[in-house]
Amino acid sequence: MKEHLFNIFTLLFSVYCFGQTSMHTEISRIDLPKDYVLKKGNAKEIIVIRKVNPGQDFSYSEKINFSFPKKSMIRLKRFKDSELESTKEFSIDSLNRVLKSIVRFKHKSLGWTTSKYETVYKEKTKDLKILNLDGSLNYTMRVVLNEYNNPIEIRTLNRDNQLIALSTAEYDYNKNTFVYTVIRQDGSIALKQKESFKKDYEIQRNEFGDLIEYYWPTSSNNVKYIVEYKYDDRGNWTRIKKIMIDGEKKKTTEIKTRKIKYIKN
Repeated sequence: MKEHLFNIFTLLFSVYCFGQTSMHTEISRIDLPKDYVLKKGNAKEIIVIRKVNPGQDFSYSEKINFSFPKKSMIRLKRFKDSELESTKEFSIDSLNRVLKSIVRFKHKSLGWTTSKYETVYKEKTKDLKILNLDGSLNYTMRVVLNEYNNPIEIRTLNRDNQLIALSTAEYDYNKNTFVYTVIRQDGSIALKQKESFKKDYEIQRNEFGDLIEYYWPTSSNNVKYIVEYKYDDRGNWTRIKKIMIDGEKKKTTEIKTRKIKYIKN
């Protein structure tokens, strides 16, 4: 269980802080409600308090302030132990997907660093463009999806669109497995291993359409999550509690509360 949690935190931390992605990150994306998205109404400000592993050995809490300076533009400030740890400004499309973002993160040794990203979505590809500070392209990570929208390739391309790294996933849906392969620039195989994967990880949704029970997609021992929600009178969530069930063991892994300041009509 500890290894499972560590892997989750590592994936989320790397994606948020460094803007990059990986095969395991893409495979493990769960369709849970986004902090900044409302089903009804418009927000002036949203404040999210997030507690991870409350009451456990490895636990922490953070506060995230979202503001909305203009349509389709969002700014957030993330505080950890009352100290500003990172900021992010990003634009979204009509599906609430992040398009362009500027991330500032405070490193203990390096101080504040700035990163820029742009994501381009197509029917079966997603290009994550890592940009230089002047906005020019540094490199691209292209995620290729199959007919089930599962990632089958991540191609790392330099600014001249030349392939410099490749990872692949070959699925056996009947056996709930996939073969993960990492290929070097010269074509040699750096890593090849079989891992677990559940294509149909969703178990149940509630009357609001939110996921309330699911398997962790890459768990080999049927780790399951129960998600409990509270909503306001507009149907927007105000509290989320995630409970992990691993065999006979049950523990709360995350509690989020959300305060929404609505724009008055």
